[in-house]
Amino acid sequence: MLVKGECTLAYPYQAEISHEGLHKYRVVKAQTKYELNQKVRAIQDQWDEQWQKKVEREAKIRNDEDSQAYAKEMTEQAEDIQKSMDRILTDDLDLHQFSIEDFKDFSDYDVPYPQSPVYKTLPKQPDSGDSKYNTQPTFLTKLSKKKMSDLVANDSALFHKDYTAWQNECASIKKQNESLKKTYDEEVRRWEASESEFRRIQKAENEKVDHLYDKIQSGDIEAVEWYIREALERLGLPFSYDKLIDVEYDPESKRVIVDYLFPKIEDIPTLKAVTYVKTRQEFKESYHTEAYIKKKYDSVIYQMVLQALNYIFNLKTGCPIEAVVINGKINTIDKSTGKEIEPYVLSVSVTRESFDEVNLSTVDPKAWFKSSKGVSAASLANVTPVAPIVVMSKEDKRFIEGYEVANQLDDSVNLAAIDWQDFENLIREIFEKEFRSNGGEVKITQASRDGGVDAVAFDPDPIRGGKIVIQAKRYTNVVGVSAVRDLYGTVMNEGANKGILVTTSNYGNDAYEFAKDKPLTLMNGANLLYLLQKHGYKAKIDLKEAKELNKS
Repeated sequence: MLVKGECTLAYPYQAEISHEGLHKYRVVKAQTKYELNQKVRAIQDQWDEQWQKKVEREAKIRNDEDSQAYAKEMTEQAEDIQKSMDRILTDDLDLHQFSIEDFKDFSDYDVPYPQSPVYKTLPKQPDSGDSKYNTQPTFLTKLSKKKMSDLVANDSALFHKDYTAWQNECASIKKQNESLKKTYDEEVRRWEASESEFRRIQKAENEKVDHLYDKIQSGDIEAVEWYIREALERLGLPFSYDKLIDVEYDPESKRVIVDYLFPKIEDIPTLKAVTYVKTRQEFKESYHTEAYIKKKYDSVIYQMVLQALNYIFNLKTGCPIEAVVINGKINTIDKSTGKEIEPYVLSVSVTRESFDEVNLSTVDPKAWFKSSKGVSAASLANVTPVAPIVVMSKEDKRFIEGYEVANQLDDSVNLAAIDWQDFENLIREIFEKEFRSNGGEVKITQASRDGGVDAVAFDPDPIRGGKIVIQAKRYTNVVGVSAVRDLYGTVMNEGANKGILVTTSNYGNDAYEFAKDKPLTLMNGANLLYLLQKHGYKAKIDLKEAKELNKS
């Protein structure tokens, strides 16, 4: 199993995983590392289970009888998959209510506890009473006093030699055992520290999930959008494909808009049967016709639409949902250019009231779609683009295209004296670089010089991120508390998670005091220069020089 990670803009965390035995490859995307690890682990477990079943099946194929049984098993499996694609909607009616607990990690620490060492036992101590050290004298030896003395001396010398060797061996074994115990104790210490750190991180991540749940229940729009997207991405299907979903919630209309990347027709399993040809000792596969698969494909997609609607209307969130729009896309190739495209192929808008009237256990999904005035081609397999009934509109009309300023900076540029529009664009540019590492983006608003919003950052992290209001003050005097109060009011009015005030000068004590315990960050000139240097740019701030220039 291969796992390779990287970052993308739309989804900050991404991992490429593959399985050599199954010849499978997937790109897994998520908004947080924790979320990514959960998804990767789930897919890996699924693939490992599939691989194990395949290995077990192949192990059974030893003769013609086993091969025929294997072919029958594969045929039955193919038939089951085809039948299950007809039951995507009905099988999911007794749905497992998507729970925030699904995001928590309750796994055990899977590193084995260090194995106790096998200590060497001490050898038996030599016994001076053993016959080895008490040689029985011969008759002639007994007659000679000297010979008897030599015999006793030799026995005594042998004993002392063996005793000394025993002492040395015992000392060596004790030293080895002490070394084994020291190593083992160190392994246990490291294991316990690692296990404790695992539990600490696990607890902290689970507490983040609880915090996220609180945000969902309180009606935090971005948290609710994330929750809906995750619920849809976790819906089960009889086959796998790279599902990608985007969600937008409009609190005014109480409407959810879903951009749903549906499977391609090539993702639909086509295997019909497997037979074993005894004469050639090989397996022969047969496949369903193109017409059959096209019909099956349409059935799958329309069922997925109803499946998604059923889940969304049943989710418990702090935001009331009275209508849902599903815009379905397909990833395909534009034959005229050879490039990948994602055209919309269906769109439908459904109210809760009308959806409650649908009997999901007996409804014909395609007929329901047409009666609900859904828009699609006669055959989805033809990939005919359609215009969505309602499109996502996360764009603020105040946003305008910014321009680059940072590349023009050097040690001679005085930030306190540059054009105010250049300064606002510089702030947007440098914060965009700062947030980009986490998949965020920063947009500048139309110039107004009214103390309003100068830029808005969007941090996609569902737990600590959100909408961040940025105001830029190219001041030469100390920034007072009134500007900080204005920023706080703007944060509240914008429904933002945080506010950042950036100035070329500094702040008064009253400004810092007001910002305490509020979601506000005050950045002075020194902070700004540090941020510029962090991203490879240099400039200066000379307030005295700027004041003189303003006078002239």
